Amino acid sequence: MLSTIHNNFQYSNASFTGYKEAKTYANITRLYNWYNFKKLYECNLTKLEGIQEGLKTFEGLSMKQIAFALTDLHSINVIRGCVNHCLHCYANAQPFISRTPFESFKQIMDDIVALRKRIGINIISHRGSNYTNCSFDVDGIDTHLFDKEGKKHDAVELGRIIHNSLGYKMVFDTNGWDRNNLERQQIAEDYVKQLLKHKNSRHFYQINISLNPFNPKYVKAIKDGYDPETYSPFIPLDPVCKTKSPKEQKAEDLYREYIKNEVNTLFTFTPLLLKGKLGTIIRGLDRSVTNMNGCYLDEYAITLSNILSQLKLAYEWDLCGEQKVIKSEKMLKKALNGYLKLLNKGKYRLFSSGRMENLYRSRHNGSLDGIWAIDSFRHRSENNYNKLVAQRKISATDLGYLKMINSDGKVYLYDNYAVIPTDIQLKTGTQNLAKPFSIKVKDFVVTEDMIDRI
Repeated sequence: MLSTIHNNFQYSNASFTGYKEAKTYANITRLYNWYNFKKLYECNLTKLEGIQEGLKTFEGLSMKQIAFALTDLHSINVIRGCVNHCLHCYANAQPFISRTPFESFKQIMDDIVALRKRIGINIISHRGSNYTNCSFDVDGIDTHLFDKEGKKHDAVELGRIIHNSLGYKMVFDTNGWDRNNLERQQIAEDYVKQLLKHKNSRHFYQINISLNPFNPKYVKAIKDGYDPETYSPFIPLDPVCKTKSPKEQKAEDLYREYIKNEVNTLFTFTPLLLKGKLGTIIRGLDRSVTNMNGCYLDEYAITLSNILSQLKLAYEWDLCGEQKVIKSEKMLKKALNGYLKLLNKGKYRLFSSGRMENLYRSRHNGSLDGIWAIDSFRHRSENNYNKLVAQRKISATDLGYLKMINSDGKVYLYDNYAVIPTDIQLKTGTQNLAKPFSIKVKDFVVTEDMIDRI
């Protein structure tokens, strides 16, 4: 029974050369801590001091700093950048990709495992989020690393390493891709095949497709006057009958391109849907937010219906034998009903940080008046940060910050609105990042003496 507790983490005596007192304390308390689900921050960190000796990742850090960095760990950002440019992106993700060498990522994971074995409990713990990622602003399709030999280590492998090392699963989210990009299409199809297997999917907290009215193609088409109510999955056969202006035609073409890309994404992931392993993330605004035409969830519902109609056509064509995703009328009905349920699960909650703030400003003459209608938690974040700066101690805040570790080892606090640097830095072998995030990082630095609560 005990062997199944804590994600199969095994109990064993501490076996490292180093601080005798720390080793003795660990061996005396480890079985009690392990059996009672003790968290690292609940242990006597003073008595554990030195148990991290010889682990390169934690060189120069105190146990208090280590416990603080690894508690509520949201992500280890070894991949950066996104090819999509969604206008509500809280991370303000930019279309460039940088990747940490796989060896650097593996070093962090291995040293966390080594420290876990020395102490006897999982040293990663969450009091809110139930997952830990390896990126902050990357689409699942681009989630992979390369080692020094050029070998690719994909999201499935990274997810397995994170789950086995940290005890928390990873999230696989994708906003889709251009269906004409054959390389990305092949990557997506490969992921679907791998994630159909339980031995792979069990390492992921969620596998999601994101659909929203903030895609640049959709936004441009609506802005230029296209009416989604006029959409048909069938293109008119006689081009001579067209009475649209060039601008109107371009808007329609953009909208059709957007629909086809989304349909292709849903079509590709259909096998995961049929196995009950797929979810969706659908976000939009409600009508209480003024002057945001095109961004409302009830408006976007029309487009979701159009996507479903086009998807049905793709499935019927599939039944003719051109592809192998849908094999029967019964399967077609199951797939359509499955997506219908998922596409009806839209939510109004949006973070008003990053690019969403820029979008709101552009619609309101640079003003943020009324931004609270989008996100009431933003005000709480600002008050929380002001308390931290004024009193210079973590206990002054009324919420627990998430932690993010960048590829250069620097640790940041994060609450979906503010990114706050700390003086904690793991040793990763990667050069310091000149621009750690695409969103603004606060000037205030949290130092070790301010950590009076973990």
